[in-house]
Amino acid sequence: MPHFTQNKLANPVFLTFIVALMAMPLAIMSTQSVPSPLFYVLLALSLFIVIAVRPAQNTFRLKTFSWLFALCAVFVIAVVISELVNGRSDGTGFEKALRFSAGLPLLVAACCYVPRRWLSYSVFGVYAALVFAIWFIVDLSLPDFIRPETSAVYNAVGYGDLTILLSVITLYSCNVTFTRFARTEKILKIILGLLGIAAFVLTQTRSGWLAVPFFLLFGVMIHMRQNNRMKLAGVFVIGLVLAAVVTLTVPGIKDRVQLGEKEFTECITTDSTKLSSICIRLQLWRSTIAIWEENPLFGSGSNGYFSEFMKTEGVQRGLVSKVVANQWGEPHNDWLQALSSYGILGVLGLFFVYFAPAAVFVKRMLRTTNEELRTYAAMGAAVCIGFAVFGLSELMFRGIRTMGFYTVIVAVYLALSTRIRGIEH
Repeated sequence: MPHFTQNKLANPVFLTFIVALMAMPLAIMSTQSVPSPLFYVLLALSLFIVIAVRPAQNTFRLKTFSWLFALCAVFVIAVVISELVNGRSDGTGFEKALRFSAGLPLLVAACCYVPRRWLSYSVFGVYAALVFAIWFIVDLSLPDFIRPETSAVYNAVGYGDLTILLSVITLYSCNVTFTRFARTEKILKIILGLLGIAAFVLTQTRSGWLAVPFFLLFGVMIHMRQNNRMKLAGVFVIGLVLAAVVTLTVPGIKDRVQLGEKEFTECITTDSTKLSSICIRLQLWRSTIAIWEENPLFGSGSNGYFSEFMKTEGVQRGLVSKVVANQWGEPHNDWLQALSSYGILGVLGLFFVYFAPAAVFVKRMLRTTNEELRTYAAMGAAVCIGFAVFGLSELMFRGIRTMGFYTVIVAVYLALSTRIRGIEH
């Protein structure tokens, strides 16, 4: 590895930082206790890099990200205002918002100080996490390949969503070469990515398929400047057709889709509090909307109020059954949780959490001629849009550890997709 700076502390600190970045995806897929401490270790290392390690080649320019960081601060501001107005707080809501709003600028600055080649090695953490996820899902589904119970880390839906996201990043990375065996490396990445998608299929997660069109689109955009656009449009359409075929023909997925349609119909026509997967979600969503209607601008001020409301008013008003009120404490939807807890400003803040960095990534894919930079931008866009879509039917940010993971991986791809001298003018 090349010597990057005259500061003797730099290289050991950079190496430690990269190892910690690589560990984050594996930690999020394998344990509940490690990701949060690891996130704070990364913040501490980032602060040390920004203050004490002064790279000879400073690639970070605050003005490049100033508007992005300002928009990302909206979420934590919304949480603080809502908590002050309502006089109610659960603590974790503020920490969750602060992890992103304050953590992202610090992590981006540190990542931009690290040599780009070193930082690019962080994708090996994605490979390691995907290998673990494949093993974990297959092991739990054997011997009959039934839907695995992954609740030791996440529920099956959340785990499946993260698995397909890691698979997509792995497939995108075929455009970046880390060894001199480019062909072999690409083949291994394709195999790993496809195995990851197969593992995702085993989880029978329906919501993950909603993000597939976006993943395909970003994959096409990577190659948009080097290939015929009609040809790429054909690839995109073929990809959508293949995804539809899998959804409608693979027994486990097909059965889940049909079951979902049946449960939805029953819930809205004959039994509004039926104990079925879809109807439980509808009950939770009805309760969420009812909470928001009490204070549309500022919400309830606390994620924890949702459970209190369901057990009292929710049951009394017939919005939710007693069983659901006692056993479910969140709305299974990140958007609705932000809306009910923090009001209109809260859901706007969450919108910026997803779409402020996503806009940067898409802009870079459209304007950048360098394929490597477009590849990293596609990875970042997949993360942001993937979480935005997954959050429609699952509470991806149920734990603050997942917000830490999201913040770290977005920061890495913001830095890796940033144009710097020597790569592109």
